[in-house]
Amino acid sequence: MSLVNYAGRGVPNVFLEAPLTTHGVWNAARFHNPQCDALVKQYVTAIDLQTQKQIAGKIQTLLLAETPIVIPYFIDELNATKSNVHGVYGSQVGQLFLGDAYMTA
Repeated sequence: MSLVNYAGRGVPNVFLEAPLTTHGVWNAARFHNPQCDALVKQYVTAIDLQTQKQIAGKIQTLLLAETPIVIPYFIDELNATKSNVHGVYGSQVGQLFLGDAYMTA
């Protein structure tokens, strides 16, 4: 059993490769399924969204049949600024990016 907060990621690849492939670095459950490994590889190398959607459906069906994955919560992250502050944005893990921040009068 594993309880992990993966936080937000820019692409879903990390959610597929790290915990769900045989040699994934976050595969704490030691899940091993060559078919899943092949589907994840196909997903990551797909060049269009429609193909990714089709492969994602196959991955979902496989995981529903073979794993007891439970997603018990989602994090709502809240960041606030003033109306004269611009270029500030946050991530889903509480980071605040100020690289493009500026203030107007």
